[in-house]
Amino acid sequence: MKKKLLKLKIKYAVFISIFFVILYKGAEFYTYTVDNVPSYFMEWERSIPFLPIFMLPYMTSAPFFLVTLFIVKNEKDLKLLMKRAIFLTVVSVSIFIIFPMKFYFPKPEINNSIFKFLFNVLGQLDSNFNQCPSLHVSFAFLSATVYYKEINSKIKYLLCMWGFLLAISILFVYQHHFIDFVGGTLIFIITCLIFPKK
Repeated sequence: MKKKLLKLKIKYAVFISIFFVILYKGAEFYTYTVDNVPSYFMEWERSIPFLPIFMLPYMTSAPFFLVTLFIVKNEKDLKLLMKRAIFLTVVSVSIFIIFPMKFYFPKPEINNSIFKFLFNVLGQLDSNFNQCPSLHVSFAFLSATVYYKEINSKIKYLLCMWGFLLAISILFVYQHHFIDFVGGTLIFIITCLIFPKK
């Protein structure tokens, strides 16, 4: 039984990775064909500091989620997690296409060689499009709920805190505006309401 569940987890991990990349990149390529893509932000956001240190949690988004697939203890919870992940991805990407947005603020010069490398990697993997709702935020909160439920030791609190840092990192690395954070949070909540834990 455990071997069968492990195979299913691996299959789901491969599937959601490919599924996510195809949809996410597809929306990005589409937005490149759109003229005059708008940006939405509030004036107070100009005072948000650019903090390269937040690249550390930001870059852990994918592994932070994928690990959750392997810590759920039964097939029922695994399938619920997959339903939630697929749903919020499809809904978010649909919004990216219907209401394309881009990040407005330019990133300051980075002197630290490590953070400069991380931002170069980010530039290859991510873009200034696919803004609202932020999938980083949705997946960070989705993952944190799994860690909190499945892990019995106090380390779950550290992992939940890391999930929160991952979610807010989008603001401090100048990758998303505040509306994207709110949108990602709402999509996560809506997803959990549509696919509740039974």
